[in-house]
Amino acid sequence: MQKMMITTVVGSVTPGVIKALADTTRAAGGEWLTSKVIKLDSQFAALLKVAIAADAVPELQQAFAVKFPLLQFSYSDQAQSSSQHMRILKCNVDCRDRPGLTREIVDLLSNLNLEIEHMEFNRVHVSTIGQTVFSSQLAIIVPDEVSDASVVELLEGVSKDARVSLG
Repeated sequence: MQKMMITTVVGSVTPGVIKALADTTRAAGGEWLTSKVIKLDSQFAALLKVAIAADAVPELQQAFAVKFPLLQFSYSDQAQSSSQHMRILKCNVDCRDRPGLTREIVDLLSNLNLEIEHMEFNRVHVSTIGQTVFSSQLAIIVPDEVSDASVVELLEGVSKDARVSLG
């Protein structure tokens, strides 16, 4: 029987480490369905959605521990999704930066039970206007009954100059 699990890997970046993790997974009979890797300076974190035979899970975990002793691994079963009537809304938020803006956006969406699947943000000083600009790309899991326009309106409310675009 196939099992789905999320494997989190954290550690120092070394040449070929991602390929070696994938090869080890395949050797144990597993397959990465989805992966997200983030690198920051000399460190990385990876989330791997793995499909593997239930009886092969201990073999894979043991292989990871032996082959990658300097990496940290954690494992969790993938929860069954109840999101049959959900969709992902991708949008960009741009406005002047201010303290607490990221927290306010996260709180606003969380208070409405909208889940953030992905959030990436940048702050850039624009010398021609003499201010720092905040730019965020969001992927939000939204129930079908919530309109795109209502989410855009809520996000535009975080700042007088906020511009929200879909896509």
